[in-house]
Amino acid sequence: MREINRAIVHCAATRPDWMDGEDVHAKIAEIRRWHQARGWRREGYHYIIDRDGAVGRGRPDEEVGAHVSGHNKDSLGICLIGGHGSSENDKFSDHFTAAQEDALLELLDDLGTLYPGLTIHGHNEYAAKACPGFNVKTWLRSTVERKPRTSPAQSTTLQATAGAAASVCTGAAAVLGELSPQAQIVLIGATVVAVLALGWIARERLKKWAMGDR
Repeated sequence: MREINRAIVHCAATRPDWMDGEDVHAKIAEIRRWHQARGWRREGYHYIIDRDGAVGRGRPDEEVGAHVSGHNKDSLGICLIGGHGSSENDKFSDHFTAAQEDALLELLDDLGTLYPGLTIHGHNEYAAKACPGFNVKTWLRSTVERKPRTSPAQSTTLQATAGAAASVCTGAAAVLGELSPQAQIVLIGATVVAVLALGWIARERLKKWAMGDR
């Protein structure tokens, strides 16, 4: 697994009605065609967020992206659909939807848990471009002030972790009685390891919360 230290936000520079009626996967396929026409193997981004807040996957996290020249080795590329005609210091809401904002915040929150110490940037911090069509640092500050989380239970990462732990235990309990004693021991051991791993993720999320990451 490569070292991942940064998430870099981009926009597709498309009009609000671009491919209207198509889902995020169709839009990713079109972006893939654009990038392949440049000679790239596939789309350069790792995540694409559609106008309705749907998050699609591009390249796997472990694969180096092709989204910021000279800064791809340790970064993840996140692309927002929209942004046509935007300027570097426009407001997020000038070109993107509330659903996209919520989805981007949740994605960044989850990535921050997966990659402790992850920093968040805009494409325009590394190149003389408007992309992503707003100042990411300013947007982050204003969003934290505008949408504070008052309880760690509001973290989507903690919610997903609790759900995954419950599913692991429920699944193991459902088949335990059908196994031989030896297989039961193996299953119980594997279940304990899985729950401990999920507990570690929850602990890291809570540590970040205690340090002020709301």
